[in-house]
Amino acid sequence: MSPHSLVPRPSAGPRGVTARVGVPTAPDLRRGPRADRIPMLRWPEQAQELEAYRLSKVPRLLLVSPGARPPVTVDPLEDWVRAPVDEKDLQARWETLRARALPRNPAIDAQDVLHYAGRRLPLTGAEADVVRMLLDSYRTVVGRDELTAKIWPDGGETRRNALDVRILRTRRRLAPLGLIIKTVRSRGYLLDADLDGEAA
Repeated sequence: MSPHSLVPRPSAGPRGVTARVGVPTAPDLRRGPRADRIPMLRWPEQAQELEAYRLSKVPRLLLVSPGARPPVTVDPLEDWVRAPVDEKDLQARWETLRARALPRNPAIDAQDVLHYAGRRLPLTGAEADVVRMLLDSYRTVVGRDELTAKIWPDGGETRRNALDVRILRTRRRLAPLGLIIKTVRSRGYLLDADLDGEAA
């Protein structure tokens, strides 16, 4: 079994795990290498698969069988609960692991290359201008007026849709990198990690 054969989307929550049974059900499992997907493994039945996840630095949640001795866990990307498990407890541990696995903040260099989650994306000058301003307030709203004033400090090309077009083009460029520019109605824009696949 590959390290990504039991990878549910954390955004959906561990609905496949019930308080009575304590194991994931097939309909809620997903395949894919995304770092924001948290595998749930049965311990000790899936000890071999666990080692593969550990080597790959993938966050994982272990469901310890009744009567089994839990594994020694020192990795912050690993946690365990004993089956049967309370669903609220499971959800809390799930979200904690997800938060610990959040990627580092993106960064842009002097050559207008955006770096994020081990990948790089060359940007045009216009795209880089937008990204730099949004990165200065990462995950915080930047107002439309502030963006407009910094992009066109001389007051040129200040028609309303000019900024909309610039944001739209930049948003499309960032999507494959797993970043999203969100529109906050009547306020402005913010740059965030696209953990839920909104840009897909």
